[in-house]
This record gives sequence, structure tokens and C-alpha cells, in this order.
Amino acid sequence: MGVPVAVRGAKRWALVWGGLVLGAAVVLGVVVTKPWSAHSDHVCCALPPDTSAIEDVPERWQAAVADGDVPAAWGMLTPEAQRRYGSQHGLEAALDDLRPSSRAAATWWLTNSYTQGRGTPSRFFYLLVEDESLRPVRAVIVHSRADGTPDGRIDPDVPATVRIQEPASRAVVGPRPRMRSATGVPPSYTVVQSENIVRGAVGSTREADGRDAPFSHAGPLRPGPALIVAVRYDGRYAYGAVRVTVRRDA
Repeated sequence: MGVPVAVRGAKRWALVWGGLVLGAAVVLGVVVTKPWSAHSDHVCCALPPDTSAIEDVPERWQAAVADGDVPAAWGMLTPEAQRRYGSQHGLEAALDDLRPSSRAAATWWLTNSYTQGRGTPSRFFYLLVEDESLRPVRAVIVHSRADGTPDGRIDPDVPATVRIQEPASRAVVGPRPRMRSATGVPPSYTVVQSENIVRGAVGSTREADGRDAPFSHAGPLRPGPALIVAVRYDGRYAYGAVRVTVRRDA
């Protein structure tokens, strides 16, 4: 006996309505979860930081301090740094201490950065190093969103308080020296050589003997004089440096 036409029609409409409800649920699920997905994509696939517009910020700061241009120097400070100095008069009183004591030609090197990619609040550690002697002269932190705009603001108060225990000053080391620093966790290591910079691996490994091995994946250092820089960040930056010579036959 056949199924009545009315019953067949009711089943057909039930299937249609069921499909519509299921489709709406899928669409709703996509809409609801889209903000999370968009955020996840942004974090995992962020563009690399763009520092092109802030690379001359340390030089402009150095010029303003050297010229005693307090308004210009004040305008370049981060809000936190302005609070520390209190006023332009407070900054003016500190200018002598902030002037780099370079006795020869020197270059600002970007030796460390903390960023999650372009458009995020980022911090860039610049160190002024004499070209010939490789003597570290002054460090500043440039705060920026790393998006290619000239929004960099300076924090010039970076203490040189990180102590590198090994290698000792004037030591002769191999192309991938192991380090020992007086820090609770491995700092970030960078090596500055003549017209060359080598950054250690992020999150360098501290071995059981207390030494760090940050350069195992960074390629060998060039033979010759080198300045090894250790940078620590635990709410405030600090750094230390040691001048060594990299031997040719390690």
C-alpha cells in the first residue's frame, strides 16, 4: 500500500527544514568562532617587524643630547622615561650622564629585540660600539609598534649590570664560544665584529655545568676581535659585554 501524498510531502519538508537548520548552525558556528580564528591567525602568521622608520632614532637621540637640545630630547622619551626624569629641567640635569663617551667613530647596532611581529608593541635594544676598539659606549631601548612608521620613543637608562663570567676579557675563543653569565636564566647573546653582527639562538640552552651555548645554530664567528654582548630583560633591560678574539683554528 503506497504512502499517502500528504505524508510524503510532510517528510520532504521536514528534510528541507532540517537541512536549513543544520546549515544555520554551521554558519552560526563559523560566525561565533571567527574572532578567535582571526586572532589565532594574527598570532601565528604575523608579519615580521619593520624597523625601517626607526633605525635612525638612536642617532637622532644622540645628536639632540650632544647639542643640548632638551625639548627635542624630551619629545623622544617614552612616557615612562619622562616620568623618571620628572620634567625637561630634570632631563637637562642628566644630559652629561646621557652623552655617549665615544672617543672615536662609533656605530649603533641593533643587538636584541622583543616583538611579536609588525604592528605589536615592540622593544629594540641598540648598542653604540666604537668601530675600531669595539668598546661599548651607550645603550638605548627604542619602543615602537614595528610597523614601518617613525613612532620610536627612547628609553636611555639601560644599566650595564649583567656580568659575563666566561670568557674573560681579552680571552681567545673558538668560533662558537660557550658562555657563562651571572644571571638566573640564559640572557640573549649577540656578537659584534667589524661591520658584522651575529645573534645567538633564541632561548639558548644552559648546560649542567652552568654554561650557555647560544651560537650552535648561528654559524661560526669570524676570526679576529669580537664584542660579546649579553642582554637580560626582566621588566627592565640590562646588559653586559666582553671583548675577546676569535681564533682561526678552533
